[in-house]
Amino acid sequence: MTSEPSSTGQRIRRFLRNVLTGGIATGVYFAVYLPLFHWIGWAQTVADNVGLVVGAGVQFIGARYFVFRARQGKLHRQLGGFVLAEVATLGMNILLLWLARKLLPSAVGESDLLVLVTSFVVFAGFSYPVWHLVFRQPKAKAAPEDAAFDD
Repeated sequence: MTSEPSSTGQRIRRFLRNVLTGGIATGVYFAVYLPLFHWIGWAQTVADNVGLVVGAGVQFIGARYFVFRARQGKLHRQLGGFVLAEVATLGMNILLLWLARKLLPSAVGESDLLVLVTSFVVFAGFSYPVWHLVFRQPKAKAAPEDAAFDD
């Protein structure tokens, strides 16, 4: 069984499941970050990093079980691949946002919307395609042609 959808409709549904999962992971990030920073008074970087790790955990679980339905894959390989992809994603997000702020007029570069745009570009151009590799399913092995006659 492969995780690759066979029709355009299936691909669109999987992409929308991923968008939903990402939205939930983002909500969880804020649900962790905001209280830690504003109510408990943790340092912003600490609260942010705790929120990012918890949100990434939600994203991984959602991708494995809901988006790609990759339960048969080896958990340690998927987790390792996901972590590597997320580290690369973080670097790309930082670099692309920095470049956009350097190259675009200051009114655009200072916009909070720019963070969403650059994050989506990295997601659509890197993260989502790489997750296809991380969560790919092993192909089912075909039975030998004479297996039906082995009795």
